[in-house]
Amino acid sequence: MMNKRIFNIRALHSYAIVALLFIVAFSSCNDSNSPDETREEAAVSFQLRAASEDYLNNTSIYRFDTSNKFVEKMLNVQRENNTLSTYTAVGTWNLVLLTCNENISDNIIVPSPKASYTEPMWRTKDVGNFLSQTPELRYVSLPNVVITKDNVTKLSTLLYRNVAKIQVILKKYDGFDKIKEGKNTNAYAELLDVPTTLNWDGNLYPNKTSPDLSEKPLREDFKFNNSGVADTVNFIVPAHRGDDAFKIDEDGILVQNSATVDTTTHKLKLRVSMPLSGQAYFGKSKEGIEIPYVPKVNSIIQVNVTFYGKTSMDIKIDVKPWEDWIIQEETFE
Repeated sequence: MMNKRIFNIRALHSYAIVALLFIVAFSSCNDSNSPDETREEAAVSFQLRAASEDYLNNTSIYRFDTSNKFVEKMLNVQRENNTLSTYTAVGTWNLVLLTCNENISDNIIVPSPKASYTEPMWRTKDVGNFLSQTPELRYVSLPNVVITKDNVTKLSTLLYRNVAKIQVILKKYDGFDKIKEGKNTNAYAELLDVPTTLNWDGNLYPNKTSPDLSEKPLREDFKFNNSGVADTVNFIVPAHRGDDAFKIDEDGILVQNSATVDTTTHKLKLRVSMPLSGQAYFGKSKEGIEIPYVPKVNSIIQVNVTFYGKTSMDIKIDVKPWEDWIIQEETFE
């Protein structure tokens, strides 16, 4: 007997989500919630309707029980055309889908059996003297998914980014060494005290007030055009999801909640260097200037920097949702 379940992972362009439609077919099996050698397994087919092929190829599916204890990663996933196929069991499960536009499988921390949601899922690594950029992780937790025989169910959900972007725009500068087109030695921006780790609930690990932090800075160089204007510097960092990060709107669609209060209290610091007498010069940002807004999932903090030699350095902050069409040159109102 064949049982079908529809996962309709829909896209609202204004919220920069993954546009996926999964069709999931479960064949009959026993009612055990514990994977073992004697259980009958259920076939699962995920069909991609609309999205980058990278998201399909990089999607991982993890099964937890209803007490949020880890059961298994769904292995032996077959990918053919626009379809993912694997096996699972009848029962009530909490499912986690994790994907990215690049292959992140080697960096996902698969839990040990019966480990909880509070265990680490992702940890951004160091490269040499600096922290790496975090890729655009997209995540969804689907609680209490009931898989039964002889039934057809439709479920809609969205995969939002579980990261935040920090943009640094060098608006004005004066009193430094002559700036040439391209990269200039000692012209860069750094983020300090950057969180590195997310748990399986999409939250900062071990908690939102005292997350694991990198001891190394996250650095990106400024690149200048022939008029001496610097490109926007973009940083991507893990962000705390929180219980109220998203809400159901009047149309029954999961949307980002602009009034969220379950956020991290940890703030990043910014350090900006420009070349002065052949050396890096930070001005009052040497120890890091605290960015007054905390990173939130699927959001952008834009930091506009005015830096005048040894006399002053000022920053202006704007915050917006991370939408697909936001570009480096966008002016925040």
